[in-house]
Amino acid sequence: MAYRPSMSSALPGWNTALPDSPGSVGANPDRGGIFSGMISAENADAVLENLGDKFLIAFAGSVAAARSDIDAMCAWQPSWFPTMHSRCLSNLIHDRIWAHLLTTVEADQSATVRESGPTREVQVGTNFLLRIKRHRTGNHISTYPTQTALAFYLQNQQPTLDGLELITLAAGYRWDEELRKINAPVLSYRDGKDNPIWAVELDEPQAGTGTTAIRWTPLGVPDLPQVDFGDLNETDEPGTANGS
Repeated sequence: MAYRPSMSSALPGWNTALPDSPGSVGANPDRGGIFSGMISAENADAVLENLGDKFLIAFAGSVAAARSDIDAMCAWQPSWFPTMHSRCLSNLIHDRIWAHLLTTVEADQSATVRESGPTREVQVGTNFLLRIKRHRTGNHISTYPTQTALAFYLQNQQPTLDGLELITLAAGYRWDEELRKINAPVLSYRDGKDNPIWAVELDEPQAGTGTTAIRWTPLGVPDLPQVDFGDLNETDEPGTANGS
């Protein structure tokens, strides 16, 4: 199944400039942007530059806020967390990230959010479609192995005009399985679920600092694809079932 973007997305007030330094989206409004032509999807800097500070800050802040929500739950009911099933915890984290992202993104109309059954997606401009995913060691993610779910992460399935290509990304968080802890926000590009091409960890915006630019750290990926069945017997985050 091929994925094609909606052409109705509007991006008022976006900063999608090229960076003034590596690993940071810059603040020069006269350079680059989502509509500047064909994007090199295998270049992490180019992708993040086109996603823009505004969305990246909103996304990273949503992960940080979800972590605070889980910490608050643990403080409120400390006996719940140790016995909480991983499926329940995963779903709760996903729901909290989604809720915070809806608040920051929808209010600003800087991206389009879609929710259909268990499938949740964020579209940024005409070029990017993202799903929230927990990233394990080696940048592995899990999903139900349906044709539609697996097809989401296959790139360049059909030819498109330059500038109208659709790039699918996994947007989520680094998961510490031993401590059951949310670590840094992560974005990854892959050609197939088990074939990550690149991944980056985003710095989280500090509350009250008025951050307008964001930095990121590139991560190594496995030399060879590794099949990770993760917790398929337990169900992954919402947005992974029924072909999502």
